Amino acid sequence: MTQAEYDMFFKIMEACMVLVRTALLLMLWRAVFHTKRERSAVIAAALFFAVNLATKLPFSAVWIRDLAVLAFAIVYCLIRYRNYYEKAVFVLLLFYNFHSLSVLIADSLRLKVQNILMSGMDMMQSDYLYQFHQKMMISALILVFLYTGLMLFMLLVSIRVLKNAEMDRRDALLFSAYSFSGGVLAGIVMDLYAVEVGDVVFYLYDAKQEMFWKIPLMAGCIFVGEVLLIYFWKNYRMLLEERQKRFIEEKQVQAMKQRLEEAEDFYGNVRKIRHEMRNHLTNIKGLAAGEQYGEIADYISKMDATMQELECRYATGNALTDVIVNDRWRRAERLGVVFEVVFRPVDGISVFDLGMILGNLLDNAIEACEKDRQEKRFIRLQVKQKKQFCPIDVENSFDGRLHWQEGSPFPLSTKDRSAPPLMMEHGIGLKNVSDIAERYYGGVGIKVKEQVFHVTVMLQREQKSKQSQ
Repeated sequence: MTQAEYDMFFKIMEACMVLVRTALLLMLWRAVFHTKRERSAVIAAALFFAVNLATKLPFSAVWIRDLAVLAFAIVYCLIRYRNYYEKAVFVLLLFYNFHSLSVLIADSLRLKVQNILMSGMDMMQSDYLYQFHQKMMISALILVFLYTGLMLFMLLVSIRVLKNAEMDRRDALLFSAYSFSGGVLAGIVMDLYAVEVGDVVFYLYDAKQEMFWKIPLMAGCIFVGEVLLIYFWKNYRMLLEERQKRFIEEKQVQAMKQRLEEAEDFYGNVRKIRHEMRNHLTNIKGLAAGEQYGEIADYISKMDATMQELECRYATGNALTDVIVNDRWRRAERLGVVFEVVFRPVDGISVFDLGMILGNLLDNAIEACEKDRQEKRFIRLQVKQKKQFCPIDVENSFDGRLHWQEGSPFPLSTKDRSAPPLMMEHGIGLKNVSDIAERYYGGVGIKVKEQVFHVTVMLQREQKSKQSQ
């Protein structure tokens, strides 16, 4: 084997390493940002590969190459993921941390194997150079396979831990700081592999044989520490979200109880008016007999005002949903919003669950109409029963501005998010609706066309085993 062939082999191995790193980074990127078929992610990976390859020049130090690649990736993140650049930086730093740790572990094992392979070789042998090249090539192949296996293992573990995890800016900064610290520590250790002191070169592994196991142990501990940090953070967030849901559900139950009390008061007043109707008629007859027509008009006007307060335009077949729908109709009417309802009585659905869904959807629609400055604002509610299915459709006008979070099926709330987590009721309504729909083996669908927001909740009314109590 000639020196040129030997050099060509290592150039090919370097290109393969860059290709492996690119594929692994793309895998992590897609898993975190949920971009399975996004064309821009593939383009970014190709550019990442090109930048890596271009900086693999004789005059390019390792830190220059990594700095150039990191700068390119950050610029791409700012352009493509400007609303989530902290998360993008976290992904990059996590990847480079795992890359450094994998290099430390793989290179320590590779050097140990290489020392075993090189032991017993005699420089005086005629085929010494051939054997040297051959064993160095074997050592390089071992490094590639070990590195790829370790990186794949670390990334698969982290992807599994990060699955369905939603992080905010502070979380991303926390994890980025840990990844950055781990990467810097790994870089320092790699710089100590060979240190030139005067005319003497100090080789860490030759001087300290225990480093063959101490360095991989240190790298493994850093990896385990980061994974455990993410795991415990994820469990904490899940616990916090559950507490938020329970808090909101308690608030909604209280609101539902209040609506029930209002319904009882409403029908109590209706019964009271019916009972007093004879007295009213007697009074009107008395005024008419005395030809007090002006007072009759005033009396009837007062009765009309009282009747309007008790008006129930929409009949849903249930006192609770009657109050919810008619209460939202009155609120919409005060805002000048056109409110249209097609409501056919349904069965097989808990009135409590139905009330929770209607309350959330209509409140969201009214809130959107309040922010809308169009002249023709509207809300349309349609509830129909189709065999075992019960679709609930709410359509409303809005100002056309929506903010979506990567990987989330629901738009982000536009309300103030500076409040403590347990006090943030808004933005959870659609999630609660989705949870209720899942108990009925259904789901929630959202469509947006120009300045019209349309949400559909599909329920199966035959499934009652998982209905809320």
